[in-house]
Amino acid sequence: MQICSLDAARDADLDGFGGVITIENSIVEDPLRIEGMGTSQLVLRFDDIAGEPVEDYLQPLVGQCILPNEAHVHSALGFGRKCGDTSLLIHCHAGMSRSPAIALAILADFLGPGNEEQAVEELLGLVRLCTPNNLVVEIADGLLGRQGKLVSAVKVLE
Repeated sequence: MQICSLDAARDADLDGFGGVITIENSIVEDPLRIEGMGTSQLVLRFDDIAGEPVEDYLQPLVGQCILPNEAHVHSALGFGRKCGDTSLLIHCHAGMSRSPAIALAILADFLGPGNEEQAVEELLGLVRLCTPNNLVVEIADGLLGRQGKLVSAVKVLE
């Protein structure tokens, strides 16, 4: 698994991956599409908003933003399961929040219940500096039935 920014994904040899998860902002001008390659791509579109309350500087944009939701995380988990043991590239605009959160969800799913701290350790092995989107982590915790354990495990990064 590799986690990176949009710019790094554009420079990557995408043929070397079994799957690519592209996480876009709600407004994107130059999307990355990998049609015609042998690599599967899942495109998710949501903004990097970590939940309520929304920060003051974002209040004017709230009506225009797309919050991460269960459908986004469910799709990513399904895609991760479908890709199985193949190498997966997960990217968002900066590679610091949304893509690490989705990667953490997939790692936690793969490792199974009781291994939430190991999932965070493996995430840190992939990307040292990250602040996984809290809302995505909370949604993943719920979908995976972790009863707050994934949310608690990620708090070491705060």
